[in-house]
Amino acid sequence: MRPPVADVGEHDALIDRTALAGPGHPLLAVTTLRPEDCAEPAWYEQETAYGTEFRAPAAAVEEINANLSIGNLGFEEFAAAAHRDPEGRYRPGA
Repeated sequence: MRPPVADVGEHDALIDRTALAGPGHPLLAVTTLRPEDCAEPAWYEQETAYGTEFRAPAAAVEEINANLSIGNLGFEEFAAAAHRDPEGRYRPGA
């Protein structure tokens, strides 16, 4: 069975056991972008430079979705912020 998903285009926020049990309910944000979706291989490499997934508190999903939908920030920027976090999580305002 597929976990519940918040669809944000080429990106999804998945609700799994960690999200349900963890403090702040850290959803798993993933990109569904595939190399063949990109006109240039470098675009895929840039988009996934910090991985294809990261954790983010449930309260941050609206902020992430808004920024992705208007092109203000890309998935890779949220993933990079999570990569810098000791727990590998995107933290708004950090």
